[in-house]
Amino acid sequence: MKETTRITVIGTGNMGGAFAEALSRNETIELSIFDSYRPCADNVAKNKPITVLDDMAQAKGTDAIIIAVKPQVLPEIYKDLSDLKPGLFISIAAGVTLEKLQANLKTKKVVRFMPNIAAKVGKAVTAVAFAEGLTEKHKKLAMTVASSVGSAFELDENLFSAFIGISGSGIAYMFDLMHHMAMGGVKQGIPYGKALSIVADTMISAAELQKSTGKNAMDLEAMVCSAKGTTIEGVAKLAEGGFANAVLNAVDAAAERSRELEKKA
Repeated sequence: MKETTRITVIGTGNMGGAFAEALSRNETIELSIFDSYRPCADNVAKNKPITVLDDMAQAKGTDAIIIAVKPQVLPEIYKDLSDLKPGLFISIAAGVTLEKLQANLKTKKVVRFMPNIAAKVGKAVTAVAFAEGLTEKHKKLAMTVASSVGSAFELDENLFSAFIGISGSGIAYMFDLMHHMAMGGVKQGIPYGKALSIVADTMISAAELQKSTGKNAMDLEAMVCSAKGTTIEGVAKLAEGGFANAVLNAVDAAAERSRELEKKA
């Protein structure tokens, strides 16, 4: 008989719902959820092996609690959460530091996640920061939870703003690039919908090639650029238009704004 892990998700909005749905497919996890708006939790649990709790207090003593409420809601429920005394708290609340979480939850057993929006389709990229002193068992559980919605990367908490710049916010840059490349296809005669699908698959093919080969992105770019060929002409125009600086500045701006917001949280 498999040993089960009891996990409760508090808050079943977009991100909490995505984690709940993903974790419900893990047969070693006994999953429960709670939301102050019961219909939202019922909708997430529909036709899934998920228990909907009537009261947050029913989550007391579980192995892990995933806090998936909006950051501004946390001050109202810190006391109720701390009373639950789970084996581990995992917070998805943006901008709320480990130090602040530990102080208000009255425990050192805290992990902080920073996933991007692709959690909805099981392709999120999630940064994971561990509080000091966590056991390997706690860390393994946290990484299992993070990996349930995509890929997970352990990072020092002070690098979370940088992560936002290249992933949390960075995914939007990918959408912007996709749109403008598709519009370039439209200019050349390909209908927008078809052009967008081609661009999306091209982005996936580029990512898969880099991951499978492990090669530096610049090396792969050089492989595609034949002497006096089509690709080098396009790459030259990107350089001429300040593409590299624009990307670096976008990452810097998002990271800096993240630091500002974290100070206010």
